[in-house]
Formats: sequence, structure tokens, C-alpha cells
Amino acid sequence: MPPRLTREIAELRSRLLDMATIVAEQFTDAMEALLAHDVDLADQVVARDREVDRLELEVDKSCERIMARHQPVATDLRTLLTVEKINTDLERIGDHCRNVARNAEHVTEVPSILDSLHLREMSEIARRMLDDAKQAFLDQNAELARRIPELDDEVDRLHEENFRALVDYIKAHPEHAEVAAHLITASKAVERISDHSINIAKGVVFLIEGVDIRHASIQDEAASNSNGAPSQ
Repeated sequence: MPPRLTREIAELRSRLLDMATIVAEQFTDAMEALLAHDVDLADQVVARDREVDRLELEVDKSCERIMARHQPVATDLRTLLTVEKINTDLERIGDHCRNVARNAEHVTEVPSILDSLHLREMSEIARRMLDDAKQAFLDQNAELARRIPELDDEVDRLHEENFRALVDYIKAHPEHAEVAAHLITASKAVERISDHSINIAKGVVFLIEGVDIRHASIQDEAASNSNGAPSQ
């Protein structure tokens, strides 16, 4: 690899890791704002989302410059493709953090609604997934990346419990239906954050092994059909 390309890719990776760190902080702050119904902290999360958007544009432009200048192949090309995908997932996680924070003001109307929900537990698992995805990318650890999707079932289960609890709450307290609806949105946002962390983890596996494990069941089915197809 030419020294200049090596340096530019290293700088690109560093910028992406900075973005991942900010997004993780945003996630923690957004959940704290929601659970503590801290409107001032929520406003800080919303304002900081512009920083995430700025970094997304910087990473995109850097990828474009490297592609045009060096026309990379093999591992270098895979690195750039992976960085572009992870960049998109991180930006979307930032959007979900902003949306979680925006719901904090609604909780102030009836804070006791949080008592029957599993938002903190759910967010702790989703944050672990995000942290592990970042670490897997940093360490080039495919084994860690492959373990991350295993945590998603618990996040999904907790989201379903939150959803059912909030539907029941709306039936019992229709006067607070709007607040409950906002919390359904917040719970769904946390669930989506875990999904984006899985996308990042799968990108890491692709980067290291050159294997695309997205939609693995569909790929397995296609391979099976191909292998079993009658010869012409």
C-alpha cells in the first residue's frame, strides 16, 4: 500500500471512531434525558446532532477523495466500502438518539409512566452492542463482531414488553395516550439503534473476512437452489 494511502485510510478510520464515540455519548445522554425527564440535557443532545451530521459528511467526502485519487483494490477497497456503510449507520443512530431525547419533555407530564417499562435495561444492552461493534472495528475482531447479533433478541423482547405495557396504559389512562405514544416511539428508536449496531458488526466481518453475512438465510437459500438446479 502506498504510504499516502496508508496515512489517509488511517486518518479516515480515526475520524470514524471519533464519530462512534460521539454517537455513544449521545445515546447515553439521550436515555438519561428521557428517564430523568431532563429537558435541558435533551436539548443538548438535539443540538449536538449537528456535530454527528458534520462528521458524516467529512467521512463521505474523504472516502470519495481516496477512491478518486488512489483507485484502491482488494483490502483497501473493502475498507472504504465498510467505512461508508458504518458511517451511514452511525449517522442514523445519531438521529435515533435525537428522537429519543425529544420525547423527554413529554414524560414530564406523567413521569410515573416509566415505572412499568424496561427502557433502562433495554438501552444498556443496546449500548453494549454499540460499544462492542466499535471495539470490533478498532481491533479488527471478527469473533467479537459475530457475537453482537446474539444480544438483539433480548432487545426485541424488551421492546415488545414495553409496547404491550404502553398499550395497556393507554387503555387505562386515555388522557395520557399521547405521552404513551411518544414512549412507544422512544422504545422503537432504541430497538433500531441495536439493529444499526448489528449492521456495523456485519460490516466488520465483511472487512476482515471478505464475507457478506447480511441476509445470510436468503443467500443460503439462493446457494441451495443453485446447487440443486438441474443442468441445462
